[in-house]
Amino acid sequence: MRLVMRRVVRAVIPAALLALVPAGVHAQATERVGFSASVAPDTIYVGQQATYALTVRIPVDIRQRLRRNPEFVPPEPRAMLAYELPLSRSTNAADATEIHTFRRALFVLTPGRYPIPAARLSYALPQSASFFSREDERVLRSAATSFVAIDPPTRGRPADWLGAVGVWRASARVDRADPRVGDPIVLTLRLAGEGNPTLLPRPVVTIPWADVVPQGESVVLEAAPLMLGGAKEFSWLITPREQGAQSIASIGYSFFDPDGRAYALARTDPVPLRVRPGTLVAVPPRAAALRDAAVIPLRPELAGPARSQIPAALWWMWIALLAPVPWVLQRLMPRMLARRTPGEVIQGPRSARALLERGLRARTGVEVADHTTPGTLAAALRIEGVTTETAHAAEQLRDACDAQAFAKGDRRDTSQAARERAESVLALIEREARRRTLPLLLVALVLGTACAPTSRDDTETLLAFSQGHTAYVGRDYTVARNAFARAVRVAPRDAAVWANLGTASWAAGDTAMAVVGWQKALRLAPRDDATRQLLARVRAPQHRGAARVWPVEPVVVAALALTLWLFGWGWAFLSTRRGARASFASVLLVPALVLASLAVFLDLTAAARDLTVVMQPTPLRALPALGADPGAVPLAGEVAKIVERRGVWLRVSLDGGREGWIPAERTRALARD
Repeated sequence: MRLVMRRVVRAVIPAALLALVPAGVHAQATERVGFSASVAPDTIYVGQQATYALTVRIPVDIRQRLRRNPEFVPPEPRAMLAYELPLSRSTNAADATEIHTFRRALFVLTPGRYPIPAARLSYALPQSASFFSREDERVLRSAATSFVAIDPPTRGRPADWLGAVGVWRASARVDRADPRVGDPIVLTLRLAGEGNPTLLPRPVVTIPWADVVPQGESVVLEAAPLMLGGAKEFSWLITPREQGAQSIASIGYSFFDPDGRAYALARTDPVPLRVRPGTLVAVPPRAAALRDAAVIPLRPELAGPARSQIPAALWWMWIALLAPVPWVLQRLMPRMLARRTPGEVIQGPRSARALLERGLRARTGVEVADHTTPGTLAAALRIEGVTTETAHAAEQLRDACDAQAFAKGDRRDTSQAARERAESVLALIEREARRRTLPLLLVALVLGTACAPTSRDDTETLLAFSQGHTAYVGRDYTVARNAFARAVRVAPRDAAVWANLGTASWAAGDTAMAVVGWQKALRLAPRDDATRQLLARVRAPQHRGAARVWPVEPVVVAALALTLWLFGWGWAFLSTRRGARASFASVLLVPALVLASLAVFLDLTAAARDLTVVMQPTPLRALPALGADPGAVPLAGEVAKIVERRGVWLRVSLDGGREGWIPAERTRALARD
């Protein structure tokens, strides 16, 4: 009786609201043609239906003058789900008017104000009764409307409420009532009633004497003149572990009734079963307790911020860009060597000494005047890489030039010999001396230590980490998972915290969150074989496709690339100074570029900017709408690649060529926090 009265009220009240449209809602009336828009109710709960109606009133005499049907362009719904309701048509005998009403059922997923643009109606009337008369185009526009969506109240909200809104009835059935132990059967939960069945989330079903695996979903929509309804079915694969008389307990499904403004509960009847003996050996309670005791061990301590991410600091780029500068300057700016020009005449040993001074200054940066004490000039040249024999020859040449400068007599032959000896010594120094490339080499050597992780002693992280350990040892896996979830918010770069979050989630039965934690941990520490072994426990593939993580740290490859890059340009610089071939530099520079590209690829793969994990199995849709045709159902914990984003929908691509749309709320991004 209550349901009958509810349907009568829903059929009468919206019609009355649409008839009592305010005067401001009518856009205009041309040739007595009316065109109006309304939304009822103007305030709804999230998940409740708002009915948008467009009413066209056409006098019968004008309808007879129309030579073609009017063109009607409804507004495009934005950020909401829209379903067409049956078109209604009636005639008002009092004023001889045809009334056509177009209705849409609108549903929103988030609270807020939702505007609806104006609709457009165009038609043409002949100017006279003649068959060849021209037509005048008339265009009518409805007024823009809006409605407000609010969240259901928190007062009285059940703990198991998952977001269902409407009025629903629940029933359950199985495909076989006498299964064997180990033989799976299909349990189907059917929810039927009024509301949008596509928005109904899957409930959690647990059966103590059987294993439960979620399967597919199916939706049937029923569009009444004023209300959208239908049914949704959820199926599970039930594998009995114990024989004898069993029963699937009553399944409760909480929903919010927007008309009664209260939460209600729909319950199924218990489903009795007779489980026959099978090939699967039942696990006794004691053995089950021993099995649960063999839990996965946690990481005992924090690992610290991981170094698998290439640092975003600009000094990496600046070092790479500045490495070729010495070689470029050396090639573009000629050395200011004191070389003799064709017309130059050097006279006396003083000119030979000046040649030696300028040559040493240009090649090694050593000033002869600063090393007058015996042995100091040779020592300075030795620091610059000159051999002992050549360094002593240069110092002896300087002493000989100084001695001849104060001698008497004709010294033409002697000065010519001094010049030749100076040029010979400078040629040797040109081949042996090295400029100061130590800063470049030091930069390359400290790259490994510059990228090393820094320790972090965060009180909040340690507190949450220890709380998670305590709860895990006490087998309170849900509390442990929540504690490690708090820890990763504070230390998102710690692989040990993510690994423990995955382990605690696995123990709590949350496979999808376990994949998130272990995937994050492996992407922070790609060479951790223990995390790879944990991911191998998951049914969803974790070793191929988008889920694959290469066992190489990007920062190590980047450091090696930068080291080869610096040594390559350093070799090119030294080869140019000594007049040797610089072909060996290309042997270093080409692999450096290849390794740099590989480091970028590995870093982008580890970053997982376009990857997401399926948290709740739901069919992939052909279009971004819950009413679209369903496709393949991904497994919980599958890693998918995001191809496109549209509102609250994600178009994802999975392993095996599967592709489709999935609600974003059913996934969890793997991108770096």
